[in-house]
Amino acid sequence: MSLRNNLHYFKISIANPEKLEKRYMFLEWDKNIDKYVSATKKLKELLATVKTLKEKNLNADEIYKDIYELMQMQFVSKSELNCFVNACDSTMATIQNDFSSFKKIVDLYLKYRDFTELTPKEWIQAIIDKGASRAKGSIGEDKLIEIANRTGFVFVDNWNDFSNIKKCIVKFSKNIFDIQNIRKNLGVDLKFSSQNKMLDIIVKNGRFLTFIEAKHLKEGGGEQNKAIEELINVIKKPKNGKQNIFYGAFIDGVYANVLLDLEANNIDNPKSVGKYGKNKTITHKLEIIKALKANPNSLWFNTSGYTAFIKDFSEI
Repeated sequence: MSLRNNLHYFKISIANPEKLEKRYMFLEWDKNIDKYVSATKKLKELLATVKTLKEKNLNADEIYKDIYELMQMQFVSKSELNCFVNACDSTMATIQNDFSSFKKIVDLYLKYRDFTELTPKEWIQAIIDKGASRAKGSIGEDKLIEIANRTGFVFVDNWNDFSNIKKCIVKFSKNIFDIQNIRKNLGVDLKFSSQNKMLDIIVKNGRFLTFIEAKHLKEGGGEQNKAIEELINVIKKPKNGKQNIFYGAFIDGVYANVLLDLEANNIDNPKSVGKYGKNKTITHKLEIIKALKANPNSLWFNTSGYTAFIKDFSEI
């Protein structure tokens, strides 16, 4: 079996949308939930003391200081007061050395929010859940490695194994599989606009190499648009001109389906961009198609497209 053209894997991706995966979900209670609850209870006790002292026109400066010190601790980060700091156009980091501003924010909190001494752990877990996407780390990279393992690729973490094992897969890493060492050991200059830009995965089969950037996205807009543009940049410009080197942009998560909302057999037609009609989304879709057509060794795939590609890549 030889590799098919890049549009083959693109069309497989279009025909097989992403599904929700438990690997990206955080379904259990946070392991530190009791510590968060305990710290938040202590914080609320101090806030209640400040409120009582102020109502009696008594000095509460020492309690403010106790609250300020407590707010520097890790397990108070999911409290209502911590969230309120953000609502006051600040963060704990920006007012870390500004006790006066912090004191004002505490007063505003007690004035504008309904204060309760209850601390249901469900509230705290909900705040943790809200930030869960930032904790996904290298789950996507591990997924690519897992799929590659099924077709005989061995995960390695050093140049000696990478050189001696015919079919292997590695993660980009500082001081080992970084841009400088890749240029030195493989003679490949990735030539990114950002000097320190790194991809995520290298897959090797003999003399054939595939460099992959991976993203997991659940929505578009803002920073997500920047992430999509980074992926497009990977496949947009021909690099090195070597026929044995491929460049892949992998995206999973529900927003991958938005970008792949196309008619697989009619991807030349701008009208085939699907029901998602926002201008930025349409622009991204058309840029992806244009880049794939201009660069035969570039690939854009979701889970199904990557799975099909890696199987064929393992057999060349």
